[in-house]
Amino acid sequence: MVDFYKNFMFLITFLVFSIPSSVIDIKQKRIPDKIIFPGIIILTGFRIIFFEDLLSVVALKIITGPLIFLLVYLFTHGKLGIGDIKFAALIGVFTGFPGLLVAIGLASLMGLVFSVIGLIAGTLQLTTKIPFAPFLTLGGFLTFLIFNPFI
Repeated sequence: MVDFYKNFMFLITFLVFSIPSSVIDIKQKRIPDKIIFPGIIILTGFRIIFFEDLLSVVALKIITGPLIFLLVYLFTHGKLGIGDIKFAALIGVFTGFPGLLVAIGLASLMGLVFSVIGLIAGTLQLTTKIPFAPFLTLGGFLTFLIFNPFI
């Protein structure tokens, strides 16, 4: 039962930082550092204190996502936003590895479906910038539920 509460509080903490970031990304096409960085710090502390992860392990979780997104950023010539790269650190510390890859995969798939539907419906153009934080949040949330079932 203690694991349930730890997992539940960890999930809520993630959502407290990821949902406002997603809303701002939708409205302003940016992800504020003043939300992301405190979220990374608090989730890191949570992992070290309550899940007894080593700092070095948590550090790897934090840097893996941004490294993956940095490569995407470089190969797509900046089509992915810098905020998304930083947001990937939040996803990394939250889901861990290999959960990070699952979260990114789910987010990409949901973003693709959203984009295709928008293109078909005529509400999006090929040049439309789409906020990715909402998809990353949902991908992280679903990944957490897959790897940490509450029932």
